[in-house]
Amino acid sequence: MKSILNLIFKEPLFLLAILLFLTAKGHLEIIDTEYSVRTAIVIIEDGSMLIDVVDPTVLEIAPKIHGTDKIYSQYGLGLVVIFLPIVMIGMLISLVFSVDQRIIIDFLLSFYNVPFAIFCLYFFRSILVRLGTSKSKANFCMLLLFCCTGFWKYSVTDFSEITQVAFLLGAINSSLLEKRSKWKHVSFWCALLVMMKLVYVILLPAFFLYAIWSETKKRNLQNFKNRCFDFCFFLLPIGLFLGYMNYIRFGSVFETGYGSQAASFSIDFFRRDWLDYLFSMQRGIFPFNPILLLSWVGWFYLPKENRKFVLLIAVIAMLWFVLMCFWKSFQGGYCWGNRLLVPIIPFCFIPFAFLPFDKRFVRVSVSMVILLSLVIQVSAVFTKIHETSVLRSKIYEDTGLHTPPQLISTFHVFTNKLTNASTQIPASALGADTDSIIDLSNFESFYGFNLWPIHALKFLGLQSLCYPLSLILLGTVISLVVLLFYSNFKHYRNQQL
Repeated sequence: MKSILNLIFKEPLFLLAILLFLTAKGHLEIIDTEYSVRTAIVIIEDGSMLIDVVDPTVLEIAPKIHGTDKIYSQYGLGLVVIFLPIVMIGMLISLVFSVDQRIIIDFLLSFYNVPFAIFCLYFFRSILVRLGTSKSKANFCMLLLFCCTGFWKYSVTDFSEITQVAFLLGAINSSLLEKRSKWKHVSFWCALLVMMKLVYVILLPAFFLYAIWSETKKRNLQNFKNRCFDFCFFLLPIGLFLGYMNYIRFGSVFETGYGSQAASFSIDFFRRDWLDYLFSMQRGIFPFNPILLLSWVGWFYLPKENRKFVLLIAVIAMLWFVLMCFWKSFQGGYCWGNRLLVPIIPFCFIPFAFLPFDKRFVRVSVSMVILLSLVIQVSAVFTKIHETSVLRSKIYEDTGLHTPPQLISTFHVFTNKLTNASTQIPASALGADTDSIIDLSNFESFYGFNLWPIHALKFLGLQSLCYPLSLILLGTVISLVVLLFYSNFKHYRNQQL
């Protein structure tokens, strides 16, 4: 038993997996996911990929399919491939227990990001170790990435960004391997990434140029041919497959399902969004992930012998940021902060591992930012995205008063739930100067904290237990976080002595 506990404390991924399991949602929250779920279901049931429209407004931009009012999903085929086995398992369970298959399927799919989050953390730690950090320091930074950034929030929702990050970090980690075939590994992960979201092709030139540039001692024609062959090993077949699928669905290899929206890029959107994407309390990457502000200092301490790699991750982060600013995305839609920038959070956080922690000022600054970040991320994980947006909208409709931006409003919703077990929410709880009460009783998922055990109680008709269990789960999660920090910081400190 003692050896098992030692293993758990030495390998934080075990406790992080428990945190992921406890804070998953148990139901699907995002309308975008519904497209991929329906596609997976009709593939199994009908052998087709045509689905009923989820949002009627999509018909205005989606390619018209002759002879039917159905559409093809505009989202990547990679998510459908991931969903297929989960949907089949859900169908089997629902058949055995005579339960509505969508209840089971949605419950299982709400956990689908968990294994990909574990992959992300493993790759992130591996990258830091390959860059020269100690295993204990890499573990500690991996823990901070999970607990102190929006990574945690997105790992327990059905947005696909964490899955994208897993494939992107897999490619980055593979580029640091010592193997001769490493660029085939990079090609594999990049191919999966493009399957998830075609727009990632914009990053492929950065990987390819790094593949050529990094081979400084073998700059000859044969080596160039080998790198080209290895890099295209998986990417070319996947590219041909995606082109073929586009052709048989839409009649064009260049049509992906986004229709007119595919070209929604403009300098006007860049002017509108670039500053908000950095600093706004509604969507800014730094307010929602304040620990990244300290991470930027670490860029000055990165190992000089890894300059080429540092340039690679800097180019990838900058390319992605600029592209997202140019896109008419409404800043990521209904999401926590800005989901479009989630893929570059680990890249922005890598320099954190190289901060001079031997300086007292750095240690004090890091400790303060960690505490602030934990408050932000815990409140986000326990609160439903939709609940905050609905509450803010209703307060404005009923009173005409504006509420604080999303970051502050979410924290107010979280703190209100600590003392208020009802869905009768005083508008003043969000800072509105009024005595109005907002009734959210029609939203069943707004009772208690947004965790699957709470939703399970409501499903079983035990709503009176939601509030006490919410507090118990909050205490449990905070205790696990404290245990993780204590054990890993203690191990890291012992390694430094």
